[in-house]
Amino acid sequence: MNRFVSAIRRHVRHLPVLLLALAGAGCAPQAMLGYRPEAPISANLPLGAAGVRDARAAFAPLFERELRASDASADAAAWLHAGPAPVRDVPTALGEIDRRFDERRAQTVVLVVPGLLGDCVDDQSVPFGDGVLRTRELESTASYAQYADLGLRGIRLLWVPGRASVEANGARLAAALREVAARDGVAHIVLVAYSKGTPDVLHALRLLEANGGVPRQIAALVSVAGIVMGTPLADHYEQLYASLSPLLSPFGCTAAAGGEVASLTRRERADWLAAHPPPPALAYHSVVAFAAPHETAPFLRHSQAMLAAIDPRNDGQVVAADALLPGSALIAAARADHWSLALPLERNPHALVRAVAPSRTFPRAPLFRALVKWVVGTLP
Repeated sequence: MNRFVSAIRRHVRHLPVLLLALAGAGCAPQAMLGYRPEAPISANLPLGAAGVRDARAAFAPLFERELRASDASADAAAWLHAGPAPVRDVPTALGEIDRRFDERRAQTVVLVVPGLLGDCVDDQSVPFGDGVLRTRELESTASYAQYADLGLRGIRLLWVPGRASVEANGARLAAALREVAARDGVAHIVLVAYSKGTPDVLHALRLLEANGGVPRQIAALVSVAGIVMGTPLADHYEQLYASLSPLLSPFGCTAAAGGEVASLTRRERADWLAAHPPPPALAYHSVVAFAAPHETAPFLRHSQAMLAAIDPRNDGQVVAADALLPGSALIAAARADHWSLALPLERNPHALVRAVAPSRTFPRAPLFRALVKWVVGTLP
């Protein structure tokens, strides 16, 4: 075990420390079923009854168009779990989305918020980036140059410490969002939050709401595999992580500030969300993911099996039902694991990282393009 951890410290600088614990614990899946007695009770309801609109049928043609623009033979069905029957007036709907997007894009800024340990990899694996190795400062913008043809006013990564609690990162993000909203010519801000980035943003919105109001420019939040209701993995491994974290220092990571995994427990997330519903002024969108074990990164299969005791529809880190934002539109259920959906691990310069990356490379750039066009084109 010591030799394994040493190898990971040397080579796998951006694998979540939480997963290091998972890999060595060898816990039976049944152990995940026992939530703590103090955990809040939540309801498992159909989407409509839970206040979530199923927009997958309307979004899928937009994704397919972006996908085929990069690969004419590509099939969207290979990458998305099927939703309801297609809407008949989809061509008209796409035309309207295109028209509204064209009207608004020059005044729109897209801000991407990374997940747990995101700053361990922000020189190469930023969410939806191009996977090219650069300095941290360059990566936050240059990795998104591939989307320049979208004609947006700006697109960048919002840097936050990867080993800080959602409360601490929420305060940082709130300040950054106020600064962006105050810039001349910015009419719309779209937030794309990945994994832990989603609760980080929700905390930021709450702080803004309580201190003068959410700036009107902040128009939408897209949660991509967001840890909205927490993950049972955090509840189960919270103490083990706290013990191992001081011993592990992945390259490039900021020092652990404490509370980063505790703030992802179902206990904390469910309690917080019950007391702090998302501000109503924004448009909310959810992207979830789940895949078969053979389509999942080898390093995530153990945690995937553990979560499967609760729900087989999980991405190896979070159950799909726990990744839905309240009051959101579910726009995609991706056939992907938690990493491949957003991170270009297959392009990492370290051979060991590439070896544990998923064998299927999800078409992240077409998905991101479709997300941006959908969100901007459907703003009220």
